[in-house]
Amino acid sequence: MHQIFVFLPCYNESGNIGTLIEEWLALDDKLKEAGFILNVCGIDDKSTDDTKAIIASYAAKDKRVRLIAHKKNMNLGGGLRTAFCWFDMKGTEGDLCVVMDGDNTQDPVYITSMLEKIAQEADCVIASRYQKGAEVHGVPAHRLFLSDGARAFYTLLLHVPKVRDYTCGYRVYRYEIIHKARAHYGRRFVEMKTFSCMLEVLYKLHLIGAKFDEVPFSLRYDNKQGASKMRILKTVYDSFKTAFRLRCCK
Repeated sequence: MHQIFVFLPCYNESGNIGTLIEEWLALDDKLKEAGFILNVCGIDDKSTDDTKAIIASYAAKDKRVRLIAHKKNMNLGGGLRTAFCWFDMKGTEGDLCVVMDGDNTQDPVYITSMLEKIAQEADCVIASRYQKGAEVHGVPAHRLFLSDGARAFYTLLLHVPKVRDYTCGYRVYRYEIIHKARAHYGRRFVEMKTFSCMLEVLYKLHLIGAKFDEVPFSLRYDNKQGASKMRILKTVYDSFKTAFRLRCCK
């Protein structure tokens, strides 16, 4: 049996993180049938609400759950660095790393179709908003417009084979490709602090030969409790700047 490590970076997600953990635990039997032992790791980014306590309460009663607590706020980039470092140290060949948003907008159930793509030799599988059959619920029209424009820009500038969704946070990575990336880039693997780190990681993996694939999924912002913490215009600006830097400095 191999292991699957699910990392849930979160900041002030007390209304969402418990539900998300339970949804992953409910998939335990299916994952065992697929040959994987489940580990759910909640990464608390120095939340000011009860997020850390909620993760800790699950960890105290279920050995499949673990709390990883940052001593200071490190943003999403810091959460990714923690996840990849932990995975590289605790994992081994054949293991998988799942990273997804901790706000309950992404359903763990799509792991089944993502594992099928992994079995077809993909190094990284993305839950995509831009594959046939994908749906988006609860996202304002102006954000959809900006996201669609950004996707077209990334595709034109970076054109990574088989990738249409460059920024979605729900992905599965093979141990081998993360280990290779950390050995190759060192501390430079994840340099961005903002949401643009998802774009950065994807392109840096592409540069070292990673094979990508995607599955359609439903993004459910209508499930989210609490306001979004994404500053959309700053996020778009940071991502555009990151894309140019990656393309020009490869």
